[in-house]
Amino acid sequence: MTSDRPESQSGSFTTQKSGLLPGERIVSQLRATSSGTFQLTHARVIFNGDSSSDSGAVYASAQLKDITAVRISRCPRARRSAAWGVVGLFAAIGVWQVTPSSTVGITAGLAVAVISLILMADYWIRPAGVHLEFHTTGGTISGEVDEKVAVAMEFARDVEDAKRRIIPSRVSTSYRNYPSG
Repeated sequence: MTSDRPESQSGSFTTQKSGLLPGERIVSQLRATSSGTFQLTHARVIFNGDSSSDSGAVYASAQLKDITAVRISRCPRARRSAAWGVVGLFAAIGVWQVTPSSTVGITAGLAVAVISLILMADYWIRPAGVHLEFHTTGGTISGEVDEKVAVAMEFARDVEDAKRRIIPSRVSTSYRNYPSG
């Protein structure tokens, strides 16, 4: 059975492959570390999955009018690699002392020590991450960002500017500007 409808159409509205609604366009974009992307359109913020693995599935989205706060924070480095590096240095000393042959002990100890030093260097070389959160009336959209703090700040400013440009709806408020008296 064939249909005249495009494959991306479902129900009463159509969605494009990128998760955008008809008429929406991407204003700004920010790459997340979890193979996702934060996208800002003129009406909402979208967190998409990676296009290669998940067909660009929309994980979360929020209307700009529903965003109550934007929070940017630094994620501390994972101390796991530094801890394993220190443990490995002690293990290298133990391997060197326990082996009966001095050349085998020195070689094995050096190999373990080099791996431990690589793990410790990984801790100091790897930059600290940046965490971006959008607090909304319905929950939180958050993710760790690949970029530097300045790029995340610029994206947050873009979101705040787009939110300021939204025209307030007088229909949703109970107050009407009727003359009194």
